[in-house]
Amino acid sequence: MKSLITRSLAALCLILMVGCSSNGLEGKWQYDGGIYNGKSRNAATEFLMQRTYKADTYEAFLLEGAAKPELYNSGKYEIKGDSILITSTFSTQPSQNDNMTVAYKFKLEGDKMTTNGVLPNGMIVEEYWKRVK
Repeated sequence: MKSLITRSLAALCLILMVGCSSNGLEGKWQYDGGIYNGKSRNAATEFLMQRTYKADTYEAFLLEGAAKPELYNSGKYEIKGDSILITSTFSTQPSQNDNMTVAYKFKLEGDKMTTNGVLPNGMIVEEYWKRVK
């Protein structure tokens, strides 16, 4: 009986650890427009931009028609409270932001995410993303 209780408690702990390890961000997200230095920009209709977040890394893809998805950016991220710290480690268009961590405020509301912050070049951004099911 004691070993049954011990095994049950161990199984419950494992379920709770796995269930609580997700940060709500993991999965696939699609760009849905944004505001850049006060100017609104809609998501493009001729291609899609998607990000896949895993435990502490992300990959960003460009999808156009039937073409194979093109990786254009990847890196790592860390969530601290209401902020997400993103460090780009690969980009098809290298910039001074490579290997630099940029902090954004972010908010998750169901299948929608909003990020906002100031880029190193001074641009003020607010982006909208929707979860891809």
